[in-house]
Amino acid sequence: MRTLPSPELASTIAHRLGAELHGVDREVHGVATRDEATSSDIAFLDKGDPGAAGVLLCRKPFEGRTTIIVPSPILGLAELLGGWFPEALPGGAIHPTARVHPAALLHPNVSIGAECEVGEGSVLFPGVVLYPRVRIGRFVRVHANAVLGADGFRYEPTATGLRRIPHVGGVVVGDGAEIGANTCVDRGLLGDTVIGPGAKIDNLVQVGHNCVIGPHAVLVSQVGLSGSVRVGAGAILAGQVGVADHRNIGDGARLGARTAVHTDIPAGETWLGEPARPVREAMKVYAALKYLPELVKRLGRDGG
Repeated sequence: MRTLPSPELASTIAHRLGAELHGVDREVHGVATRDEATSSDIAFLDKGDPGAAGVLLCRKPFEGRTTIIVPSPILGLAELLGGWFPEALPGGAIHPTARVHPAALLHPNVSIGAECEVGEGSVLFPGVVLYPRVRIGRFVRVHANAVLGADGFRYEPTATGLRRIPHVGGVVVGDGAEIGANTCVDRGLLGDTVIGPGAKIDNLVQVGHNCVIGPHAVLVSQVGLSGSVRVGAGAILAGQVGVADHRNIGDGARLGARTAVHTDIPAGETWLGEPARPVREAMKVYAALKYLPELVKRLGRDGG
């Protein structure tokens, strides 16, 4: 959730979008996802439960709710975010609004954007870039050329091409976490992408927007997480694991190298394969594969 620079009436917002307002006009103080929104917030709704937002940006009116009717809620949101939160780019050094603990160590050519924090005992190695609104806890190590807080990868098709959806959230890195070289952690759309305390992320890992990595989880090199993935405490994702968006990896789960995850993984279980399967099932599949060429030949011969 982000607080608006100043409160605005729903009618003012609707006028800016050239949209129709339904229901009681009310003051808006923040913008949030429908799951996190309160009665003082505006939220966009593509489908499903409208949640508790005071104002909804949506395609149709809801009985008894204040709604702003637009053809595409996500494009309406993009228009509003661009006006409320103009992009603040890192300036190549330490932004005046950043807060760096005196006991932190920043190596040469580190770039720290607006509203960032770096905690006691943390080390940022050469080439690290912190976009605006990145908060790093105590005794964190961020290795060379890692980028924290870049835009999430979301575009919406329009008649004139793909429209970038601005991301105005941040990144939070818990105490004692470690982030490898050339790893990218995207900021959230409205809230934060979270790396839990003690989590260990290897080199060349991609963490998509709105992901939540639990305490002491391990992500090995070239893991790729799509947006809004949740990785439980103590889970281990081996090299080149790929996870589809909005999937949940349970606490203590284990994923073998190159596992392709398209479903939720229960806590404590070991899965592997493409697509992911429980380990015993996957091993049976692998064992059967060596017989496949001969089986195909037999079926072809017997089938005439």
